[in-house]
Amino acid sequence: MPYIQNASSYLVEVIFNLALYTVLFRFWMQWVRADFRNQIGQFIISVTNPAIVPLRRLIPSIGVIDTATVLLAIAVALLKTIALLFIANALGSYSILKILTLAIAAVLDSSIYVFIIAIFIGIIASWVAPQSYHPILSIARSISEPMLAPARKLLPPMGGIDFSAMLVLVFLRVSQMLVIAPLYGLKI
Repeated sequence: MPYIQNASSYLVEVIFNLALYTVLFRFWMQWVRADFRNQIGQFIISVTNPAIVPLRRLIPSIGVIDTATVLLAIAVALLKTIALLFIANALGSYSILKILTLAIAAVLDSSIYVFIIAIFIGIIASWVAPQSYHPILSIARSISEPMLAPARKLLPPMGGIDFSAMLVLVFLRVSQMLVIAPLYGLKI
């Protein structure tokens, strides 16, 4: 029955990844103070509020960090990890600490992918319609700009071509290799 197991794992990944990315987009949009007054921002708020509002009553923010959103992201990743291990019939061979580490690694890895997605949306938009406005473009620019601005100072545009996105993408991938991969491989 590996076909059923593969299909089940795939469906679990899709459902939980959609939930995780929605929560992470909310977190990063709040972090960079992106404009939520558009259709996408309102959708993210309406989908995540039922879980985040009650959590905020119990768990206050720590400084500028929306702790409730972070804990919700970890909870979603934790449920995803447990469901995938259960489907693989490997849940019993992992310690609670290892499962939690895998969930935190998944949140960090997905956060890096949020930035990668935002940068690629900005790159493609700059080729297709550089001066256009769309809610997705607005959010992508808001999320990617805090990383692109320092990169532009290190590597200014050459010949009218901005290589800062490439520099940030390399940095993000190296971060995945040096930080996230060891977390996934940690022997606990």
